Amino acid sequence: METFDASELKARLGEVLARGSMTRVAIRRHGKVVAYLVPAREFEKPNPERPIRAARSLSREQEERLLALCASGDFRPSRWRRAGDARLLAGVAAMLASVDMFDRPKLFALAERLHPGMSTMEGYSAWLRNSPVKPYRFLPMLRARLKGQA
Repeated sequence: METFDASELKARLGEVLARGSMTRVAIRRHGKVVAYLVPAREFEKPNPERPIRAARSLSREQEERLLALCASGDFRPSRWRRAGDARLLAGVAAMLASVDMFDRPKLFALAERLHPGMSTMEGYSAWLRNSPVKPYRFLPMLRARLKGQA
């Protein structure tokens, strides 16, 4: 956990808020921690009925970052949480579990950790209807990237 002095917070508010949106940040005054900034997602309750409020498509840069994350083979929930919207990424994990590319149980567990209910048929179907990630486009690109890495 990063720690910032109150004077640093005042001088670098934008940077500290950006870090606080990704991970916990401690604020220190006179040598003692007086407050914590915590990502909003830690206070939001998952709701599988809530529609995804995402763009209808990903930018090329967003798509590349998502491909790199999937191709890395690193399926630690902490890494995926830092990568962006937990519900979107939970759907990607469930999508990867539905094809024979990676360890299915590990990916379904990741999907559930990121967004409870995503590994169910209802949760994944709702994600598919509203997601900017299109499996017919994304999966061939991921296969090509994995083949290139081998």
